Amino acid sequence: MYKIYFNLAVRNLIKNYQNTLINLLGLSLGLASALFIFLFFHLETNFDNFYKDDIYRITHKRFIYGDVDQTAQAFYPEGGTFLEKIENINEMFLVSNPNPSPIYILNQRYADIRMAVGSANYFSFFGIELLSGDAEKVLRANNSAVITASMAEKIFGKADPIGQEIELYGTKLFIEGIIPDRPVNSHLQFDVLFPEKWVSEQNGAYLGWNGGWNFNVYIKLLHEDQKEATITAMNKILNEVYPDDDFSIEASLQTIDSIHLNKGLSYDTGNPRSNESLWIIIAAGCIILSLALLNFVVLYTAQKDEEIHSLTLMKIYGAHHRDLWISTCMEVFLMVGIAILVSIFTLNIALPFLNDQLVTRVFLSNYIPYILGFYAIIGVVLTMVLSSLSLRGIKRSSLSKSLNGQTSIYASKGWSEKALLVFQFSTVFVLSCVGITVYQQHYHLIHKDLGFQHQNVFTLDLSTVMPLESQKSFKEKILKKPGIETVSMSSQMIGVGLTKNGYSIGESEKSEIINALYVSNDFLECFDISLLEGENLHTNKTISDRQILVNEAFKKLEGWNGLGTIVHRGDRDYEVVGVIPSISFNSLAYQSGPLVIGTSARIDGWNFDYINIKTSAKNPYQLANEVLDEFQKDYPDIRAFISFYNDEIAYNYNYIKSQQQASFFFGCIAILIAISGLWGITRFSVLKRTKEMSIRRVNGASRLDILKLFNRDYLQWISLSFLLAMPIANYFGNDWLSSFPDRIGIEYISWVMMGIVVAIISIITITMICWKIVNMNPSKVLRDL
Repeated sequence: MYKIYFNLAVRNLIKNYQNTLINLLGLSLGLASALFIFLFFHLETNFDNFYKDDIYRITHKRFIYGDVDQTAQAFYPEGGTFLEKIENINEMFLVSNPNPSPIYILNQRYADIRMAVGSANYFSFFGIELLSGDAEKVLRANNSAVITASMAEKIFGKADPIGQEIELYGTKLFIEGIIPDRPVNSHLQFDVLFPEKWVSEQNGAYLGWNGGWNFNVYIKLLHEDQKEATITAMNKILNEVYPDDDFSIEASLQTIDSIHLNKGLSYDTGNPRSNESLWIIIAAGCIILSLALLNFVVLYTAQKDEEIHSLTLMKIYGAHHRDLWISTCMEVFLMVGIAILVSIFTLNIALPFLNDQLVTRVFLSNYIPYILGFYAIIGVVLTMVLSSLSLRGIKRSSLSKSLNGQTSIYASKGWSEKALLVFQFSTVFVLSCVGITVYQQHYHLIHKDLGFQHQNVFTLDLSTVMPLESQKSFKEKILKKPGIETVSMSSQMIGVGLTKNGYSIGESEKSEIINALYVSNDFLECFDISLLEGENLHTNKTISDRQILVNEAFKKLEGWNGLGTIVHRGDRDYEVVGVIPSISFNSLAYQSGPLVIGTSARIDGWNFDYINIKTSAKNPYQLANEVLDEFQKDYPDIRAFISFYNDEIAYNYNYIKSQQQASFFFGCIAILIAISGLWGITRFSVLKRTKEMSIRRVNGASRLDILKLFNRDYLQWISLSFLLAMPIANYFGNDWLSSFPDRIGIEYISWVMMGIVVAIISIITITMICWKIVNMNPSKVLRDL
């Protein structure tokens, strides 16, 4: 019996191959979306839930002259002081934010290695065992390091990395251990871990209570019920360190498993995600699944309407509704089974793109039991529910009316198909309009005038400290090279963010935290930055080390008294000799405020790590490589690599580009499902109205009149979808734009153009389906009446 049901199901699927393909397309995309959302939700909500002990991270609220900053990091002395003075803190671990840093191994440069600095108790604190090396010795010396197993395999293959040398910023360390890779659902991800002593002893970094290196501080408590008392004790110590109301810090504790879904802290580690973004992604996936399932129900019901005559005959010959239901279940189960296989294949191809654009780490191989269970449950549920919905009208149908063609499960002019079209195309318009806005904002940020020349400007980024005299000598040499206009030095790259220092201005007693940049005196010329007032920094460095330039935003600060204003930093005084425009030295995702430019890099503990070169060469990339080759010949012991300002500034907005591509991806899937649904609905509608169209043809209607009739019928509902989608898209578009200090206004004309494009695609789809019918001979259709 079941073999008959199976054969009947296969014949029906082949017979209705167009409908089968449409249903398989939508259902496969919907199931792939459902599986990804299921795995994505499971991963994102289970970060750092595998530790045996309760672990907390210390977070801070910093009050700086009226401004409030919520930060994930602490100054270096904090963790050790808390461990020493607060009895309830049992153990403490500190680690810097893992960041990509250029390191050299086996004389080869690696730019994408995530480097972190951590205390030596890393293994005992997190319960991690070394794969190779001595846990009692590694990270104890200032020149030791550990690497992950994947990094060891990537660089060394099967060779033993223990004892190999790592060069970082001109200092040399040695690999003393290999650790297992962190689980994908850990917020703390790095490739190499350097010892805390590398910073405190060898690197010579500033590690005070008011600046320098910052760290994430993790603690374990002896008594969980004394958590609030521990926070009070921490804040008491901080109040003693920062007694001034203008600058104070308040500490709190954050459980380690809540870090990932708590975006909003500055200088946070990893890629924390907000709950809002989590649910937006889940909602997009659920909408796509809903579109696919609704398409299936409507189109499969329409298919059953065509089969009403044969289904009625089956009932007459003794088939019960249960038999029809089993036969339909078999048919649906075959489609769901095929859709499951296609969805796994599709998702496996799309996963690298989705992981990259959504900044997540979903891998099918990590969740095989979950995938099997998920598909087993969803396969059975879909088969039962969709079969019941598809046959919901057959049980109530009259046998005589069905045989006479007077019964219709699917109404071609019913409200269900119209509601489905409106829902589908409203979703398409919302996703597309928001995607267009994201694209336009990204384009605006990339092409915005930043107030300085960054086209055809590249830099030699020095990974090793280089003497200033050597820099000047190399500068003079390459200035003679054709195509090079200007060469200057700086401590950092502008356009991607700068460090901040504390200053007091003029007679004001108020201390200000201001962005600072150290440069050579030809910096303004190199970047075509004009002087609004005063003069440039002096060519004599002894004199210029007591001078600074400021921007227009600086003039709004308390204590400003025009050119000649004295600015205090510690025990040094600087005279303001010039004012420049307020250039965008930060990413445009953040506000660029006051700026101080000086030449006293070494005095403040900085180096000129960047040799900036402006070029007029036709091929600047070729010229850059030639300059690098010359540099390496002259200074083989100094590590350097090329960066173009255009590329680095564009990198600021890669996350926006990812959002744009993700919106485009989901929008394409939505429009694919919507158009396939339109195809199926129109096809069944045309088939049911074949005789009506033939009668219209006999009565004088042209082919164009028939095509206009069908297009007008569906385009009015698509137009309604556009009108309903506009306020929703406008709300989400403006809400997204509100996070940018420099933002565009929504260009509604581009939304209208996109709506016209969708309408044209819909017209082509409807016309293609109707074309065969309108070209049929009406007499052949009507002779059976």
